[in-house]
Amino acid sequence: MADFSGTVAVVTGGASGIGLATVRGFVAAGAHAIIVDRDAERSAAVARELASVTTVVGDVRDAAIRQATADAAKAVGKPVRYLVNCAASFLSRGEDASAADWDVSLGVNVAGTALMASAIVPLIRAAGGGAIVNTASISGYIAQPNRWTYNATKGAILSLTRCQALDLAPDKIRVNSVSPGTIWTPELDRMAGGDRAKWEPVFAPHHMLNRTGEPEEVAAAILFLCSEEASFITGADLKVDGGYTAMGHDGPSGIRYAK
Repeated sequence: MADFSGTVAVVTGGASGIGLATVRGFVAAGAHAIIVDRDAERSAAVARELASVTTVVGDVRDAAIRQATADAAKAVGKPVRYLVNCAASFLSRGEDASAADWDVSLGVNVAGTALMASAIVPLIRAAGGGAIVNTASISGYIAQPNRWTYNATKGAILSLTRCQALDLAPDKIRVNSVSPGTIWTPELDRMAGGDRAKWEPVFAPHHMLNRTGEPEEVAAAILFLCSEEASFITGADLKVDGGYTAMGHDGPSGIRYAK
């Protein structure tokens, strides 16, 4: 396990799913985590579970929330070295997407990711460097029906990550992204009506490993990218997708796409 003792890590969307798994990983490795999440109830539950956390309840689109996040991180009194952007809008619309839909999707996924970095980077720079990990998706690589809003924003995060990596390299700040496949998060659970037994066989065959992933598996990749084990990795995307994007149209022997 990486050692993040004596540092501060900011995690947006940190009250559930991949964000929560990442927070748990940071805290287990000695960091103090700043959780930014719109869900006050879940944020409070995480604060009860983990001692070394500070919660900021609000939307990453809100400038006041981003400033409050930076203030909370600074107030811990330890070097702020990490930012993980997990907050996301899962709004998926195609031709029928309204201007308001685009405002939400772009505002949370792209502008929220970029502007949170702008708020936290001065603290990471002052600490002498660190790492940022943005959460992209396999949806940034592939075409999916009626998902103009979501997929466009995830593709944008891939490009944003590379640009941030270039600009922040002189400050010893590495910037990478992860692209999860189908991960069994609360969002997916809601979509499946809470019936994993029914929907797992539908989602699983899209992956070489013939299963969906767990939030902890993505968090492990995020923590690796933040650690010194990844000291020469920047501007990269790490697919945590069970072979989804590599598989192509044909599944491995005995596995076929679900109808």
